[in-house]
Amino acid sequence: MIREHEFHSRWWGELAGVVDDVAFLALPAEERAKQLRAFAWVELRAPLHAADPLALARAGFAQIDTQIPFKIRVNRVTSGPSLDELTAERASEHPFAIDGAAPFVHERFRHLPGITEEKLAQRFALWAEAQIAAAPEWCLRIAADGATQGWFLSEMQKDGLHLELAMLHRDAAISGAYLYRKALLTYASLGATIGAARFSVENAAVMNIYASMGAQFLAPIGIWLWTRGA
Repeated sequence: MIREHEFHSRWWGELAGVVDDVAFLALPAEERAKQLRAFAWVELRAPLHAADPLALARAGFAQIDTQIPFKIRVNRVTSGPSLDELTAERASEHPFAIDGAAPFVHERFRHLPGITEEKLAQRFALWAEAQIAAAPEWCLRIAADGATQGWFLSEMQKDGLHLELAMLHRDAAISGAYLYRKALLTYASLGATIGAARFSVENAAVMNIYASMGAQFLAPIGIWLWTRGA
């Protein structure tokens, strides 16, 4: 019931797994332990209301995050005069790489044993590189007076636009609210109607940004972590 998370395994350099069904906890303890031992660490994701925190603790999982999924009508996001000063370039038309992103404060994998800021930065660099390669037409560089302010990387799927990764430049002169709104307005101009993503409940700034644009928040998702030797 544990599947390998190929991206995390590549990033971490050891086998990393993920569990998407709390039924894993109903397995005999010996079977659970046998499956877990194959991995350096395993992330378990489940709707918060469906998870038994005591059972997870007995199985060796510690909660490291709660994430809030949401949907947003990107074609209903309103503009403003200040946003006209910003430009948005698509990687499919003006190729770019991520350089100089601000650190991610609300990052659940900061709880991994032995983690460093450099290792966390590497994860986002690999993620961004893969996202740009997969969907360059939905990956944006936001600039002001020619200077990069940040990036917004997304991908169109069957159920709508997945808002994957937003990053301010470490020297950005604009707020995250401007970055997000400019990106969603650009997506609307490209024909997107519904966007979806999730964010850490710790990140109140992002919650307020999406709330100001009319997002619909959905049932929270709990994130638990098991690590070898814990």
